[in-house]
Amino acid sequence: MGTEESNELVYHYTSLDAFMSIANSRTFRFGDARAMNDYTEIDHNINLLLNLEKQKPELMKKLNISNEGFNKGIENIKFFKKHIENHYIHIMSFSKNPDSLSQWRGYADNGTGICFSVNLSALRHCLNSTYRIAGDCVYKQEQLNTEAQNLLKLASTFDSDEREFEVRRNFLNDFIAFITTGKNEAFKDEDEVRLVSLIEKLPPPQNVEFINSNGFIKSYLEVSFPINIIDTVILGPCCKFTTEDPIFNNMLDNLFFNKKLYELGADTNPYRPKVLSSKATFR
Repeated sequence: MGTEESNELVYHYTSLDAFMSIANSRTFRFGDARAMNDYTEIDHNINLLLNLEKQKPELMKKLNISNEGFNKGIENIKFFKKHIENHYIHIMSFSKNPDSLSQWRGYADNGTGICFSVNLSALRHCLNSTYRIAGDCVYKQEQLNTEAQNLLKLASTFDSDEREFEVRRNFLNDFIAFITTGKNEAFKDEDEVRLVSLIEKLPPPQNVEFINSNGFIKSYLEVSFPINIIDTVILGPCCKFTTEDPIFNNMLDNLFFNKKLYELGADTNPYRPKVLSSKATFR
């Protein structure tokens, strides 16, 4: 699922107000995984795994799994499904595409907003063990089916009550990556990369906040990051100012070199990202 160390840049499309808030607060907001734009995806991916049980004879042969191993794999999938139901799952989305017209329209105030890039490896090093880079989203059903079968084969190799922590943790990581990166093919032009957080629902749940969004209650997390991992800021095709606009540049100077934070030692060096404009011809 593309979770290896990478130096690539990934891009986040957002409104100008949200960008200013992100830069001011030095925090990314992770949203509720079950309240994404495709509201069916998590359940769809879990059902893909559970429905493997109906293909038992052919999959035992195809994956070279014994009857005992197959039953153990399905038992483990059900065990980990129940396990994650006791956790909050939150997602932060990026794209591998720096100038996507559909994303300017959908996520950046119809092209008047901002897209900014971060270095994926630098971002990885900002995250603690609660967060993980789940990887590139998968949009093809055939590939999702193959990955589901591979997970079943892995699940057939250990007992659900096994005390080998490393084996269970590796499977959990793969399980989380699978259920959070499988997406409907209609979203494929987003070319999405996801970061995922898994937090147990303890009373009170640590760091989890709630917001009213158009009448729906959604949970979210705010995660701190150093400002210098933002590499580039790209102005949307309908922005009402240019990269040379003096007020915009004054704002960037203030956002990326916060005097108060500098005096506290949080911002140790003045920093400013590159600024570019979208090449999309859209208005």
